[in-house]
Amino acid sequence: MSSRKRPTLEAELDGLRGLELETAAGREAIRRGLGSARSPVVARAATLIKDHRLDGFGPALEAAFARFFADPVKSDPGCHAKRAALEALDFTEHPDPTPFFRGAGHVQREPAWGPPVDTAAGLRARAVLGLARLGHPDLPVVAGELLADAEAQVRQAAVEALVARGDPAAAGLLALKARLGDDEPRVLLACLDGLLALAPARALPRLAALLDDAEHAEVAALALGQSGSDAALDLLLARIESTVLAHERATFWRALGLHRTERALAALLATIAEGGQADAAAAVAALAVRRYDPGVPERARAAAARNRRARLGEALAGAFTDGDA
Repeated sequence: MSSRKRPTLEAELDGLRGLELETAAGREAIRRGLGSARSPVVARAATLIKDHRLDGFGPALEAAFARFFADPVKSDPGCHAKRAALEALDFTEHPDPTPFFRGAGHVQREPAWGPPVDTAAGLRARAVLGLARLGHPDLPVVAGELLADAEAQVRQAAVEALVARGDPAAAGLLALKARLGDDEPRVLLACLDGLLALAPARALPRLAALLDDAEHAEVAALALGQSGSDAALDLLLARIESTVLAHERATFWRALGLHRTERALAALLATIAEGGQADAAAAVAALAVRRYDPGVPERARAAAARNRRARLGEALAGAFTDGDA
């Protein structure tokens, strides 16, 4: 019987710091880390592989990933090792779909104050995105199931996976999910973004109708803005013209800020230069998302300086810091 003492957790983690990753010694240290029985050590080793896109670790990552399905609540609380291993497999473009299918179906309920908490949501999200990268033919089945997942981040990842695959046939699943709705606006926004990407001719009339729905008008407007399409911009500009109340127009100005085209920028700058207080301030706020675009802060300030109807100093300070110009 060996009397060799097991290294401490701190010692194992220290062994993964300051490595020369392209050397044989560095790669061997990572391989030892992946073989550890301790979840934080495996997670750290896998993260190094992911962050530095190190190749040649596929089998070791798969073995580490599978190992922590044994008594997972005890061996890998929080799913840190399994998620890190799966991320490393994905980022290094691992070709075997098996771990991604396994991850997509894993639920790990752990004790917490109150009801048990599922800690595997991030794992399922990464898994379905990995299947999208692989272009696996069963992705619509897996993603379709995950559209009904209890966790919003998983539902959103399922939508993004279907969009990433780029198959217009997947628009049907997104249309169904959008029709059923979601408690999380970001999931619904992802669905509408996906519909515009996969089936724009069908999606535009649907989003135009949602602009009249008080509950969904904002998310529809944001989806139109993020699409970057000319037709979507036409819809937003027309809605601004037809909307009577300034506080309701603010949503559409915000959507224009997401539409990263010169035409949308020109409309916002014109409003900053000529609009009343509420519209001009809303247009300035909408450009905050473009604060790092070359020349945008300067053009916004110049437009504001020409406006004799509105005081925009506070709005400009909120949208652009001194370092943005």
